[in-house]
Amino acid sequence: MVSRVVSITINYEVCKGAKECGECHQNCPMEVFDIEGDKVIVAREDECTGCGVCEDVCPTDAVKVKFQ
Repeated sequence: MVSRVVSITINYEVCKGAKECGECHQNCPMEVFDIEGDKVIVAREDECTGCGVCEDVCPTDAVKVKFQ
């Protein structure tokens, strides 16, 4: 069995933040995102399955999921 390592990045230069958006945080089925102030952060990357929902719902394409 080959294991996949998932890496999630958020481009904060284009991310609208938790107060204005937060779609990735609200829609992630694995709840890997948390909120710190107005910032959405990746808190539990090791629990990410790589489904891509966060990428799909991000209106600014700030969230990227990559397999390593």
